[in-house]
Amino acid sequence: MFFFSPSPEADAAATVSRREFLSQLLQARGFPYPQGISDPADAALQCDLIPFLPGAAGESITRKEAVIFAVHSLGLFHEAGMLQSQRLPFRDIGRLSPSERGYLAAAYFMKPQIVKKGNSFQPGKKITPAEAKDIFTAIRSAQKKLVLSVKYVPVKGISVRIERTGTYFSLPKWRAVVNGFDTREDAGLFRDALAGLGIESTVDSQNYDWRVRSLFSDVYGPVRDFLKASGSLGKKGVVFYSGNGWDAVNAPRCWIMVTIDPGMYDLRPLFPPAGLSALAPLSVMASGADAAINGGFYSITGKESGSPIGILMDRGVLASPPYRGRTILGWNSRNKASFEQLEWSGEVHFPGVGFMNITAVNRNVRGDGVVFFTRHFGEKTPQPQVSAAEAVLDGNTCVEIRHGGGFPIPPGRSVVAFYGSVSRFASDLSPGDQLDIVQKMQGGSPAWGSMTYAVQGGPLLVRKGDVLFETENLSDGVVSRRHPRTAIGLTGSGQWFFFVGDGRNAVHSVGFTLAETADILKKNGAAYALNLDGGGSSSIFLGGRVVNALSDGRERPVSYGIGAFRRGVNK
Repeated sequence: MFFFSPSPEADAAATVSRREFLSQLLQARGFPYPQGISDPADAALQCDLIPFLPGAAGESITRKEAVIFAVHSLGLFHEAGMLQSQRLPFRDIGRLSPSERGYLAAAYFMKPQIVKKGNSFQPGKKITPAEAKDIFTAIRSAQKKLVLSVKYVPVKGISVRIERTGTYFSLPKWRAVVNGFDTREDAGLFRDALAGLGIESTVDSQNYDWRVRSLFSDVYGPVRDFLKASGSLGKKGVVFYSGNGWDAVNAPRCWIMVTIDPGMYDLRPLFPPAGLSALAPLSVMASGADAAINGGFYSITGKESGSPIGILMDRGVLASPPYRGRTILGWNSRNKASFEQLEWSGEVHFPGVGFMNITAVNRNVRGDGVVFFTRHFGEKTPQPQVSAAEAVLDGNTCVEIRHGGGFPIPPGRSVVAFYGSVSRFASDLSPGDQLDIVQKMQGGSPAWGSMTYAVQGGPLLVRKGDVLFETENLSDGVVSRRHPRTAIGLTGSGQWFFFVGDGRNAVHSVGFTLAETADILKKNGAAYALNLDGGGSSSIFLGGRVVNALSDGRERPVSYGIGAFRRGVNK
């Protein structure tokens, strides 16, 4: 390993060419040369062991290049991106780019270390055969046991821990994707433009979005060509890594845990700008938050539209009722929290003539029903497919009767909508009538009555420091297969935490079962932990951006998030 206080003898020693270094790198990683390729530089590029070749393969390799190549070969390039701002002990790295600093940070913080502490790094210095040997010794050791663990404090009151363990042992299959086309026709035009550049691709859809994908490839070259061609057409592609080693003991796994001081931060649900009838990326909702994660489960009804599944409560106002059989997290501004399973019922009481059950809250329904809308739904009620009438309420007082739908929900007021056959009951209402909205929660502890915020996920993973084995009726595929995961909870010392574990990436992180997630959380101090929506929804926001590796290659629009806001700010 590098010690960065080279002796005069080391200065005079022989250097190592890039080709020689890459030949030994392939050997250290145990990967074969792709068929038909004999040059180690070409082989390393085709295996994606290096991000680029900075010069002629026969020239001497520098320390900076050697570190980048070694870190990249272990699949630590996303971690390097997260570590770009970490403080390092070297005095001569001021001219390194942020990306180069990230690679150096990964080499410094990983165990076994590739770079050790010293006053200087000498990034442009040519490495000696002895230094190269030390690097490959570290790489071989990392294949047996690799741990990269970094803890830092980005702002007072928030601490972040990033941990990556393991590496990949067989080359993945690669595929590149360009996302974000509104129609099949738009995606088809882009596919045709790529074909004009000699790039073969296909079109498909995911969650109402259209995308263009390269073919699966056993070597990285075609993917690199796809990305370059897409860039020349003004589109940025992302790369997916698939493999067969998802269940290997030493497969790569990466997670991020953010711990939040409740004395300095308030937690609040985050909503899409267009309301709960819409979906939005977490970064769009997290404006003003110092940290945020995606929320609970939700349904998708169209492009960037859907509804939360389960309770949402904001400042004491129920924006969505609970889902039976799943755990709810409630909390308030006095640092009290409660993990419960609740049942809900809602009624609208008419003046002197009885009541009707409320069918839903802030949701678009089909057919007959009574729906209670608050401003959380959006600016307007939905356009009905059946006959409809609406009563606008100021508190409990009816101030307007409207026939139809798609009308504004006035700020500070609510709307009771009657759909289908029950809409006739609204004809007897008049402005000034009193309509009592009665909502009841059953099954909670006495502490629940003081909760003013709530979200729902499930299952509860940790309770009083013990790992639970309840599934809360989630399927075995969700519980026992490895996926990206999101969780929220409290540590034994009463601090909040956000957790995201990356997944579905054979090089960076294969994912986690719920049992593995619970075990990690318990070992890192969780007293209570609630599973939230995972998979492509799993995202964690820090320092003004999403920092984890998104399994869709981009942010998936979600129904809501949870943000940490510094107390006294952004109220």
